[in-house]
Order: sequence, then structure tokens, then C-alpha cells
Amino acid sequence: MIKEKIIVASRSSTLAKAQTELVISELAKVGVSNIKKVFLKASGDKTSKTKFKRHGGKGLFTKEIDELIINNEVHIGIHSAKDIPGELNKKLSIGAYLNREDVRDVLITKKPYIKKLAHLPKNSTLGTSSPRRTAYIKLLRPDLKIVELRGNIETRIAKVYKEKIYAILLAKAGLNRLKKLKYKISFFSIPLSQILPAPGQGAIAVMYKKENLFIKGICRKINCTKTNISLSTERSLIKQINGDCFTPIAALAKVKNSSIMLKARLFSDDAKNFVDEIQVGPINSANLLGKKCANNLLKKIKTIK
Repeated sequence: MIKEKIIVASRSSTLAKAQTELVISELAKVGVSNIKKVFLKASGDKTSKTKFKRHGGKGLFTKEIDELIINNEVHIGIHSAKDIPGELNKKLSIGAYLNREDVRDVLITKKPYIKKLAHLPKNSTLGTSSPRRTAYIKLLRPDLKIVELRGNIETRIAKVYKEKIYAILLAKAGLNRLKKLKYKISFFSIPLSQILPAPGQGAIAVMYKKENLFIKGICRKINCTKTNISLSTERSLIKQINGDCFTPIAALAKVKNSSIMLKARLFSDDAKNFVDEIQVGPINSANLLGKKCANNLLKKIKTIK
């Protein structure tokens, strides 16, 4: 049993709090029970759309929490892995990933008979703030009217429920973690053969200060090795691409036996073209595999722009 008090920090959204409880549950399994929780609003939650775009979204959902860790005000920061920029502050390290949830996107409507993108009425509205999802929708259903939509899960679902928008796309992992929803809606998973997820989608990351070896040891005890390998591969890819929240890129790394398979798609900025890449390698080549995949995507996209 570890008696020292561990202070954990996360965003104040309902989903972030649910994710925090999942981390706390894992910590309890390894004997960490003296925990203090700190919740705060991140810059990304408060920033205007224009300012958000100007900064490329980089770190706006993780910045304040990371600063608390660096300043020794908290020991652990809990983030959605897809929100973490490719380039980490040199004082920080990702100590653990929890077992990855379902990585797929889900289509949300009020109509139970709509079970795939093809069922959406022609020229209906679909809300998303994701360049990746936008690019895929322009490819799969160019007739749909895409409406820029930001906010937490509950806010977005409310727009559908109140019929301000016909449908939205969200990460299934978030819905699974929330469990109870205020509104009765229909949602159907989009096959990975149609839409690949964002790098890091479905994973919860635990951040700590690199020099804190005590916390590092605790993080190791709750780390999911398979998820860590997959996420290290995907993060190597986005770091090499040097993208931000507005780079329309999709990627998914899967570990099978002693190898990793990385699939990725990079769209042009106008979403009119895209390139695909698949890389396979041994599990100890995560960093190299991600870099190689990124370099190949960048070479391919230059040839068709």
C-alpha cells in the first residue's frame, strides 16, 4: 500500500471526470488510494474558434494541466491521448496508457432506422469540428452540408436531439465511458474500412514530470504495454508529420503477436485528395515505423497537390 498523497489533474468536462475515475480505479488496484483530484477548464474549452485555429489547437487542451505538473502542483495529468501534441515539453513524459477503448467513430442521429452514412438524407446537415472527419465525409458523402461544431459530448448531442443539426460524428470511446446520456439518441459505429480514427483516439494517457521517479514507478504499474506500443507508433507519425489539430490525418497502429501494423491516411488541406500508407515492423520499431510512414505520406501527398 502506497500511503503518499497523489494529486491528479484533469479537465472539468463530464468525460474528463469519467476518464479520471478510470485512472483512479487502476491506481487503486496497485495500492494507490490516497488521491486528491483537481479539475480545471483548459484553454481549448475557453478559446474562441478563431484563436483556436490561429494556434493550430496545439496543446490547448493540455497546457494548463501540464504546467501544474511542471510546477510540482500536481503529480499526474490525465489526458485524452489524441489531445496531446506530437512534441512534448522536455520536462514531461507519458508514464502510462490505459487499455485502449473502441477506436471507431459513431454516427449519431435521432432516427433509429439510420444505421450507416449512406442512410442519411441527401443534403442533410452533419456536425463536426474535426478536419479528419470533414475530409472523410466530403469523400464518402459529398452532398452533406458540414456544420462546424465544437463543445463537449453532451452539448453536441443536444444539438441533434433539439434538431438543430441532423447528425454528428463522435468517438465511440467517449460515449462508452460516459455510459449514461441525458438524451435518447441512436448511434451506429462506422467501420474502420470507411473511416480510420485520429491518432491516439480511444486511449487515456497519464502524464508526469520526467524527473519524478516515484510517480514514474507508479505509472509503470498501470501501463497497458500493447496500447503503449500502438500509441508510440502513432505519436511518432504525428510528430514527424509536424501536424496540428487541423491536419486532416487518420492513423491506427495494431499490435499482433510480435509485430505492429500501422495504417494511415493523409488528406490534402482542401480534402480533395488523399494518400494511404501501411507499414509493418517488429514491436521494438514503433518510433522508426511511425517516422517512415509519415515520410512516405508526405512524399506521396506532394506528388498529387
